[in-house]
Amino acid sequence: MAVRTTVRLNEALLDRLRRLVPERGLNRFINQALEEKTTALEREQLEEAMKEGYLATRLNRAELNEDWKPLDTESWPE
Repeated sequence: MAVRTTVRLNEALLDRLRRLVPERGLNRFINQALEEKTTALEREQLEEAMKEGYLATRLNRAELNEDWKPLDTESWPE
């Protein structure tokens, strides 16, 4: 569903856009640009959250590895 809104654009940027994008294609261009930028920002946030989660559990994984260490070599020939 499309929603009408008001957005203030830098005049120089709008002039550049009007030279590159046909008048009737401006809405589509702006929607595509916002979609691409929003997707990139969401991906950055997800990657940061995953990184934080990995770092937060790093110590727990080290402790867990130590707990299982005796079983890792249990059946190895001496």
